[in-house]
Amino acid sequence: MDNTLKPQGTATLSVDARQDLTELENSMVNIIEIFHSYSGKNCKLKKGDLKELINSQLSTFVKQIQDSQTLDVIFTDLDENHDQEIDFSEYAALIAMVTSACHKSFHED
Repeated sequence: MDNTLKPQGTATLSVDARQDLTELENSMVNIIEIFHSYSGKNCKLKKGDLKELINSQLSTFVKQIQDSQTLDVIFTDLDENHDQEIDFSEYAALIAMVTSACHKSFHED
């Protein structure tokens, strides 16, 4: 991996250090911290964790998941390695898809 792309550790950033980050870097740290707050020690989301995360953190941009069939479709689409858990890369794909869809809506008039 190219060292220019290797991120500095963010887990131990003090409040002062976070203030030195750019707005985009702070957003990235928030995305990581939110994932960790739902994924627990194993750093993977189970189906119920994903539902809770979507319903509480993406409720403005994504319709609330009410039924298990909708959750099953979303989960299956995200779970690229079919291990029945969502890892950070798979979660990042969800964030990218939702962000892209929101971006498109900015241009609709």
